[in-house]
Amino acid sequence: EGRPTDSHTMRGRPSAAAFLCLTLFGGALGQRYGSGGDSGGGGNDTNSDGGGGGSCFAATERVQLQGGTTVAMPELRVGDRVQVMRADGTFGYDDVVFVPHLKNDVRSVFIEIKTASGRGLTLTPDHLIMAMPCGEESPDARALKRARDIVVGECVVSVSGEDEVVSLAKTQGHGVYSVVTAERSGYIVVNQIVSSSFAFYHELPNHYYHFHRSMHNVLPREVVESELVVAANSFVGKLAVAVLHLFEVFG
Repeated sequence: EGRPTDSHTMRGRPSAAAFLCLTLFGGALGQRYGSGGDSGGGGNDTNSDGGGGGSCFAATERVQLQGGTTVAMPELRVGDRVQVMRADGTFGYDDVVFVPHLKNDVRSVFIEIKTASGRGLTLTPDHLIMAMPCGEESPDARALKRARDIVVGECVVSVSGEDEVVSLAKTQGHGVYSVVTAERSGYIVVNQIVSSSFAFYHELPNHYYHFHRSMHNVLPREVVESELVVAANSFVGKLAVAVLHLFEVFG
């Protein structure tokens, strides 16, 4: 689970229309498994099903840019180079290729994780974070877990190695954000802690976003960041969730 394969490759140069169509489809994946949630620019809807749905970090969380400065999630833009973890466990920097949420004040439930080193991370309960039993030296011991399933006494993976979780709290706040980078592993470093860009399941939405990665150097940033693309993800995603719920009820 912690090491998705790079089996999906793109050939040729997809058109802008194809990008928009697949972005619409991506809304369905994002709402169910990945960077979903209400992406509006000022709504007060709760991004929660009682436990907090979607894949989001709180607006307070920060990522490190190449060069050493840090920025809050709401300030990230397509093209920024942010810290990531490669599939082989090494760290580097790569371009942001998609920001699923416009600036917003969406109200959501979050899990607030505190570690022995003084690090902290606040994210929605179903967002995936890299964890492992403390003291395990093998990289194979690392696995992605939902924030709600993290327990005190186990370790999360940080830029300096394992970091023991010392406290967990459920909180509420305003503003939900996520980011997808060109790094094909789908792992991003937020507040010096390794997380997925997604929730519930990692590989399905991560493979979908390989298309965005292939388009990063083709389409202008203004197209990728447009309200149309972001709103399409949100609208189609909500529709997809409704359909999936019907299948769960009647299937």
